[in-house]
Amino acid sequence: MLTVRSGIYDFTASATREFYLLAPTFLIGYDVWTVSRLSFQLSSGVSYNSTRYNNDRHHLVMIPLFFLAQYSLPNPRQRLFPVIGGGICLLQKFDRNAAINRTHYGITYGFQANGGLRYRLKPGFQITLDIGYNLLIPFTTEEANINGFLYTLGLRIPFRSGHPEK
Repeated sequence: MLTVRSGIYDFTASATREFYLLAPTFLIGYDVWTVSRLSFQLSSGVSYNSTRYNNDRHHLVMIPLFFLAQYSLPNPRQRLFPVIGGGICLLQKFDRNAAINRTHYGITYGFQANGGLRYRLKPGFQITLDIGYNLLIPFTTEEANINGFLYTLGLRIPFRSGHPEK
């Protein structure tokens, strides 16, 4: 299954949230392995935020790489069903500060716990509504805390499969 999602990254650390607020996000993922109701998905995308501070523009770009396991709890008679999961993430960050004409590059790793709902449109196609919490651990203590919630809405599409998902 191919998954295309867009949404909002909501920073939870008060200093980061005060500065960056929310970051619009776009993600694309692929189920690399599925066993019964458990699927392992590799996904990546981009989150971007631009804010004005002291009359200068700051730009934050985050490129996440997620490896997630999700367990679906479908009811064959219902079109709407929940999923739960979690996994690991790696996040490349570019923080452009126009005031000093510098870009700070950083890599952060961590974990994501998530859950959501799937709505079956027709065999194989699903609308997704997901909420994930990223607990990120910076490599250095000087890094900004970019832990946060990721709220997304998307579409799951059968890809390279002769058998639609049930």
